[in-house]
Amino acid sequence: MKQIGEIADFRQIFVDAAQNTRQYNKTSENIYKPDNARFKLVVWFKNGKTRYFYSYDNKQTKQGVHIDEYEGLMKLCRFVNKIKGEYKNAIIYTHLEQNKTVENDFNFEVAKWDIYNNLKTNKIVSFLTNEKNTFMNLKNCQLYGSQKIK
Repeated sequence: MKQIGEIADFRQIFVDAAQNTRQYNKTSENIYKPDNARFKLVVWFKNGKTRYFYSYDNKQTKQGVHIDEYEGLMKLCRFVNKIKGEYKNAIIYTHLEQNKTVENDFNFEVAKWDIYNNLKTNKIVSFLTNEKNTFMNLKNCQLYGSQKIK
């Protein structure tokens, strides 16, 4: 993959995720779990339940489908902001495999929220753009990253 550009600041995701979005009143009974995901959100709720959410990395446009892992991560962060006060801990994990399936071992921490909504991030995470696609910089994480956020 030819590197075209790098998104400079990973922290911008959390600023964008904190902004209010348009409210939808549609309820759907169609529950879809993606087959391919770069990120996985694990939420430990105060009522004792644990839920798993995967990122939706494919973006549909009039020109076709392209991959946007940056926006997939931002949507998971938005969800954590939406359920603020309902969880004990929430952690977003990723895997460093080129092949993106939900069966991969999600063991690399990207972001972590505690019960007081304090946020810790992994400073190694960055994104690359290639034409219309945006990918996480896997090589950077493999070389310099630690799997746990301290």
